[in-house]
Amino acid sequence: MGGCALVVLVAAIVLAAWSVGSSKERQASYVVRGTLSGMVLDLGEADVTVVGDGQRKTIAVEHVDHFGFGHGPTVHRTVAGGMFTVHSRCPRTVLHGCSAGYRVIVPDNLPLTVRTGDGSIALRGYQGSATVTSGRGDITVSGYCGFSLQARADDGGNIAAATTCPPQQLSMRTTSGAVTAQVPAGRYRIDASTSGGRPAIRGIAADSAAPFSVQALSGSGAVVVERAP
Repeated sequence: MGGCALVVLVAAIVLAAWSVGSSKERQASYVVRGTLSGMVLDLGEADVTVVGDGQRKTIAVEHVDHFGFGHGPTVHRTVAGGMFTVHSRCPRTVLHGCSAGYRVIVPDNLPLTVRTGDGSIALRGYQGSATVTSGRGDITVSGYCGFSLQARADDGGNIAAATTCPPQQLSMRTTSGAVTAQVPAGRYRIDASTSGGRPAIRGIAADSAAPFSVQALSGSGAVVVERAP
């Protein structure tokens, strides 16, 4: 039995060394032009940063892939019905060491849908409506201004959102992570709850008749809704 275990250990070391020795980095960048009605990023375990860039007319995409054994992510890009979609997945093989990171620059008011699993999502300086969903990956939103932002972490990721204008609809839900919302001073319809304690609401007024709403829900993590500094 000990001999078999030694053989398995040696084989694992050899495979790991082979993976490191055969590791590659692949970089790609491109621009999407034309009139679009929305964008969908479905990126599996990749990390992604989406940056809003005002009145620009195109989408700029950069991504860096790291992988071994020649097994890089499979990427499909389509434009159909005005919707630009990117679908990326790493292969499910042993010791393939596959990972990817995306940076996407978008015009304002282009509706966004972003989905990852373990990958993190960052949304910076975007103005418009967006739906972002992760599994265990954290979601961080900064400098947001728009009508509707929906953020959900289905497997316990943390969610933090800071807005520069009062959102008509700000919804954040996670199964067990922490939720933090920072919004401008004013009156809000607030729905905040967690089984992990009492939600903290600071520096803003709760008003069921307010024109703006904040929903911050966690199964067990800390929940904070507060005035932006």
